[in-house]
Amino acid sequence: MEKPGYLFIMMLNLNPRKMMKQTTLFKSIGMLLLLGVMMSCTKNYGIQYPEGTTDNNHPADTVDLVLDTSMFKVDKSQFNAARVFPGMVGIEEPRLKEYKVTLDLDYVQVISSDLRINVAPGGFISTGMYAPPGELITIKVPANTYGLAVQVGAHTENVGGFDPMLRPPIIYTRVQLFPGVNYVRNLYGGTIWINPERSLGRKVDLFFSGSVKSPDFVLGETTDAEWKAMIAKTQVPWFELRSKRMIFTLPVNKLAKFPIESPTALMTAWDQEILKSYWEWYGLSETTTDLRNRNPTLPWRIVHELQLAPGVAQHSGYPVMALANDNYFKQAVTLSQVIGANWGTYHELGHNMQMTSTWSWPDLGEVSCNFFSLKITNRNGYKHSNIYRAMPETIAFASIANTDDKKLFTSASGDARMGMFIQIFERYGYDFMTYLCTQARMARFGANNDQDKKDFFYERLSEWTKKDMKPFMTQWGLYPSSVSKNKIAAQFPLLTEQVWLFDPSK
Repeated sequence: MEKPGYLFIMMLNLNPRKMMKQTTLFKSIGMLLLLGVMMSCTKNYGIQYPEGTTDNNHPADTVDLVLDTSMFKVDKSQFNAARVFPGMVGIEEPRLKEYKVTLDLDYVQVISSDLRINVAPGGFISTGMYAPPGELITIKVPANTYGLAVQVGAHTENVGGFDPMLRPPIIYTRVQLFPGVNYVRNLYGGTIWINPERSLGRKVDLFFSGSVKSPDFVLGETTDAEWKAMIAKTQVPWFELRSKRMIFTLPVNKLAKFPIESPTALMTAWDQEILKSYWEWYGLSETTTDLRNRNPTLPWRIVHELQLAPGVAQHSGYPVMALANDNYFKQAVTLSQVIGANWGTYHELGHNMQMTSTWSWPDLGEVSCNFFSLKITNRNGYKHSNIYRAMPETIAFASIANTDDKKLFTSASGDARMGMFIQIFERYGYDFMTYLCTQARMARFGANNDQDKKDFFYERLSEWTKKDMKPFMTQWGLYPSSVSKNKIAAQFPLLTEQVWLFDPSK
């Protein structure tokens, strides 16, 4: 390669007869040289800025950003780990270019404090896109569209410190998006979600390049035949089952062992159970303008994961995480389990729904989360097997004489505690739950302590039954405060029926 000044030196040796013709060229070169000198110099212009980056007013940068925007370069450094989990994308799977995805970002965001539940569905929006490991993805965002982030990888469990550690600790990537072209690369690949900070009140078109099509089933958009055709040829390791109120993120390879006959029937059932047995049972509506009584328009999510904390098979939160094993896959894809003995999945969603700020006191931590399984079987016309399992211990504990308020509810087994609520639902109706939860949301204040929660429950139960339920409460080792007892005694007659000995299994 010639040195920068080579052209200039050669021009000094030009024939004199041609020198006049080169005057303009010499002037241009001179200007370029002068500009180079000016750019290499510094000048303060009378304003003194501190040198270096360690001044307190100018801290050192903490981010070293190196961005490779080559669409043809693949970072293979984590291919071995990606093959283990979440899996590779076949090289024959078409990488998309300028693929338009229209997201409906016009939704009602209802937060957990509005509903007074532990966790409400959050703002993750499925795109139907999947990122191959190590490959660059571009996302074009339209002008004047702010507040969006992209997440590549649905598996957000940090497994660092687990022994053994079955995959790298963090395998998802989340970055902010801005109008124009955005770049993201995840070394392990994964499902692509968009996370809006808030509802934008409109639909937004995003354009993806480098991603592949996830073989998702979307209720109301995808037919059973279309989905089966996608699954038959896909080389993408994960797919989603999506309805209005429920989304599962599942491994494709388990479909060989547990095929889904009709995803339409399956996701219709999930959709109905979430609506009827969760939202409506809690007294929530899709049409009210009062956010305290408005059911979320965003869906629950359940993601199947390779590893959770030691001894944990699944946990609540958003998304709910469940081990990617046969048991939880069957719970997700078996229609008969959706309307039946789907205890584990409904249990974790139940934890999200617990109203621990108003009435669900600590003794109910592993009890009130299970009410939804009872409601679902009741709604579908039969009794859950746990009703029968709980009754012997329920009646045994309830039969113990209670003298001098020494009997404590906390000493009852988990089955017996569940049995107390089965007695209430079976004797006084499952709609008591609707009344209790609605009153809890509308209460001016939350509970200050556990006694407040028990008092709130006692007062609402008495209002629902039109009886002073103090005998029932005390026989179960639950003792209302004197303030609550006096309040209810002034309104309702004392309960005379021994409801605590009621056995609905008989």
